[in-house]
Amino acid sequence: MATLVDNRYGKARVRVLRVFRESEQKHNIFDFDCRVLLKGDFSDTYLTGDNSKVVPTDTVKNTIYILAQQETFKSLEEFGIILGKHFIANYSWVSGVEAVMKENVWRRVPVTVGTTNTTKEHDHSFQRDREVHNCTVTSNRGKAPVVVSGIDDLLIMKTTQSGFEGYNKCKYTTLKETKDRVFATVVTANWTYNSLNVDYTLAFEKFKQSVYDIFALTYSKSVQETLYLMAKKAMELCPQIEQVHLSLPNKHAFGFDFARLNLENKNVVFQPVEEPSGLIEGTIKRTNAKL
Repeated sequence: MATLVDNRYGKARVRVLRVFRESEQKHNIFDFDCRVLLKGDFSDTYLTGDNSKVVPTDTVKNTIYILAQQETFKSLEEFGIILGKHFIANYSWVSGVEAVMKENVWRRVPVTVGTTNTTKEHDHSFQRDREVHNCTVTSNRGKAPVVVSGIDDLLIMKTTQSGFEGYNKCKYTTLKETKDRVFATVVTANWTYNSLNVDYTLAFEKFKQSVYDIFALTYSKSVQETLYLMAKKAMELCPQIEQVHLSLPNKHAFGFDFARLNLENKNVVFQPVEEPSGLIEGTIKRTNAKL
């Protein structure tokens, strides 16, 4: 015997570029990849091929585009909440909706103003940032949506104020202690909110600022400590952040071995090594978290 224990389906890789026109010249944009999956009473289509309750994935795709045009939203988190409400309200057998979005972050192009050599942000020209903003909104019938925001591919590096000492050593240890090393990492993080009363765009910027401040202004005794301090700082700056998960791969850059050439390495030339790399992860919750 076989039993269907769980199921969901929907549309993935729906690419959307939404332009909001504040005026003829001033525009705001959202450039994102969207995935919407539905859960509910769909067992008949799996077990008997009865499709009477199946909302076609093409309909899911069309709905994403229609709501993107009809609705006004200031963040993808808000759009994810809109998507969940729509499917639950319009299909009585849909019990849950998961909306996952990955946003390409664009910044306004700085342009020179007149002959003053000063610059300002252009109203409708943009440049692409490296990092990716992502969010997951999980909506279930009869419950408040759960919103998780995140960031991927945020590459940062500092050339001092990082060390690694006092670690466990055994017969297999070859790593030398250091008080001064290059520290580079690619930040991947997600954080869960304890409220829907959130300025999600501001929260995203506060999280990034927490990463920058701890990374640049604090001596790093270990990647683990740095990770914890980043999360702690983010929760201090944004009280709506309830839990943070961070993943920090250690992008090693070792001092080049000049000894073979009878030369001294003056701690200014390094050899970046992509693989293998250390990987440090951690989840930090607010004390007395509601989640």
